[in-house]
Amino acid sequence: MKDYWVLLGSFGSGKSEIALNMSINAAKAGPCTLVDLDVINPYFRTSERGDVLTPAGVELIMPPYALEKIEIMSLSARVYSAFTPGEGSVFFDIGGDHVGSIALGQYKPYFDRIPDEHKHILFIVNPLRPTAADVDSAWAVLEKIQLVSRLSVTGIVNNGNLAGETDYTHLVEGYELVKGLSEKTGIPVWGTCGTKPVLETFDAYAKEHGLDPTYIGRYEPIEVLMHRSWDKFLNEGL
Repeated sequence: MKDYWVLLGSFGSGKSEIALNMSINAAKAGPCTLVDLDVINPYFRTSERGDVLTPAGVELIMPPYALEKIEIMSLSARVYSAFTPGEGSVFFDIGGDHVGSIALGQYKPYFDRIPDEHKHILFIVNPLRPTAADVDSAWAVLEKIQLVSRLSVTGIVNNGNLAGETDYTHLVEGYELVKGLSEKTGIPVWGTCGTKPVLETFDAYAKEHGLDPTYIGRYEPIEVLMHRSWDKFLNEGL
């Protein structure tokens, strides 16, 4: 049975970055597919990193005409192939907020057939984004996403970051937010994401200040694959 991972959250929460990293890591252990279901933001999507996904052994399913300078708000029929029997992992990168999550709702009958132990619906939280800057606003986004996607979130992820300016204090902010959100909803914290140096510094802070591991979860190190610096924009464009 395949393991299915669905990454949901607000705009700018870091879903695409995490989807890229997790799928590349999963491909080291077996077959892996990454489904790009983002039909909301065509200028910042996992599909554009086929140059790192394909060599890593990740099968990429993306919207028709993506990256072809033509944008049609439609989904590939190949998405259904992700639900065929087999081994490995399947990751779904969903467009931001509840608007992007509407695209996911049509696949509910297929998700219903997947045993709970093979289904991971993660809500990514970045406190540095205004739509999820506090517990109440994050909760409102989460509830809307669950409503339109017709899926129940199984885990919360702390991905506190400020792009290239990120340091451990942003994960500390994220810790407080996901702790409050977990206590409010009863949904467990699945993990904490960040680059390895940031995670190491945060871990030292967490131990020194007695942060509850329950609201840290597992550490999920990531490499920055999606960030566009000003220099990169000048040299390569979008």
